[in-house]
Amino acid sequence: MSTKNSNDIDEERTMFIKLPSSGTDAAEIVVEDDNSSDDSILLQDDIAKKQTALDSVITKIGMGKFQKQLLVLCGLGWLADNMWLQCIAVILPRVQKHFGLPNSLIGALSSSLFTGMMFGALFWGVLSDTHGRKQAFNWTLAVTTFFGIIASFAQSFFQLCFMLFLLGFGVGGNMPVDGALFLEFIPKEHQYLLTFMSVFFSFGAVLSSVLAYFILPPNSCTEDDCNVFEENNGWRYMLAILGSLTFLMLMCRIFFFQLQESPKYLISRNRKHDAVLVLRKIAKINGNNMQIQASDFQTPANTTNPRNRSFSSFPFPNETQHAKVEFTSDPISYIKYKTSSNIEVVMSLFTRKWFMTTILVWCIWTLVSFAYTMFNVFLPKYLESLGLDNGESDSLMQDVLKDYVVYSLCGVPGSLAAAWLIETVLGRIGTMSIATFGTALSVFLFSVVKSHSSEIISSAMVSFLATLNYAVIYGYTPEVFESKVRGTACGIASAFGRVAGIIAPMVTGLLLSISVSVPLYVSALLFTISGVCMVLLPIETKGRQA
Repeated sequence: MSTKNSNDIDEERTMFIKLPSSGTDAAEIVVEDDNSSDDSILLQDDIAKKQTALDSVITKIGMGKFQKQLLVLCGLGWLADNMWLQCIAVILPRVQKHFGLPNSLIGALSSSLFTGMMFGALFWGVLSDTHGRKQAFNWTLAVTTFFGIIASFAQSFFQLCFMLFLLGFGVGGNMPVDGALFLEFIPKEHQYLLTFMSVFFSFGAVLSSVLAYFILPPNSCTEDDCNVFEENNGWRYMLAILGSLTFLMLMCRIFFFQLQESPKYLISRNRKHDAVLVLRKIAKINGNNMQIQASDFQTPANTTNPRNRSFSSFPFPNETQHAKVEFTSDPISYIKYKTSSNIEVVMSLFTRKWFMTTILVWCIWTLVSFAYTMFNVFLPKYLESLGLDNGESDSLMQDVLKDYVVYSLCGVPGSLAAAWLIETVLGRIGTMSIATFGTALSVFLFSVVKSHSSEIISSAMVSFLATLNYAVIYGYTPEVFESKVRGTACGIASAFGRVAGIIAPMVTGLLLSISVSVPLYVSALLFTISGVCMVLLPIETKGRQA
């Protein structure tokens, strides 16, 4: 029987592929052939063991100054998300009057924002998985700031919609990127803070509502014969002010915080030494003098082919395939390579391990977003029509905005309640299921009550329970998925929610032509179905290290 030395084996088990190149320098990729399945499995185990060791190190570092600052800065990203959503809702009637639009077209304003948020959630989510969390963390707010301020100068409705689409592309990345980033820096016993972070989301709506209450009434037309170019610029002031506030949030991220790349992202890319450097910096910021060495993440020797340990700056998302890529003159090959890498990340969500969780989570995001958007779009219109029916035309705008402030404020305790309830016997799944069924009941009650006070009370119940529900969903989604697919899974889930936000206003408009109660009945039904999906979720993340 003939024998082969290790070099011969390595040569037989490795293929060198020359990609087409327009120049003399070709891109060379080292990939494993079909005989490498055993090493692939062992490498996955290697990374899993390193992740377990990393969890232990993060726990020892503890919850300190770094994590507390990150909590605030990620929270500001979530605040910006809802701040802009609420802004579009409150300025929509003013924009309609400014450009003289019919009811059939004004819905394009919010749909433009949601469309941008959909593409943004996909783009920034995948980018954070392929190029790291750090880049996406700052660029989302930078894009939002620029187009938010530019939108205030729009001279046509089309220009405004286009600017809001680009604004939405930026702000749409805040939820999936910021949540995943924060989760990967905190110890297991403090993961409830991701749900608590949704209190910032609630304050985003409050901030927009309060600003609108003081800015819009004195700077908006209430009569049909007013000069809109001189007397109806309140909506422009709102966009400019919120753009300036977003810029301040960006400056806080850049100048007052030393953001580090996620160590879990680095470990998932087999960049162990980079992860050690990051952990040392975090420990130093927290005032922890513990020693962190690369040997803390060692696994038994000879578990994988040593040649497989080399990863380039552009690794395959699926670490069971290995590549060392050097591109000097072939951008087409690089684009094909990166496209296949991103596709592999998405397809890994449909393996047996993640299939049921992926489908249910995406259904929940879609149904809850559709149901809540239908109610949220319906609420100002119904409150305004109720005021007109009661003859309250003189101060109607201010009264409706005041009701909006109350509605927004009621969401804040919902976030706080969620952070407490998820650590009780209910856990994540029980808390969001009960909150969702309660929201469905509250929406139904809103549709049958008649007085103004009853409308305010029932809408306050919807705000409290829906915010509680959203708080748990936003925390559960990044918790349930593992690090190397977390950004993509959260990004696609958020994108489905944005698609629902695009369609819901148009569907609501059609249903309103049938009856003012029909959208509410549909909203309550969708909340109920989403509650059933939550009950069916197979993984409870309470007490589990993300």
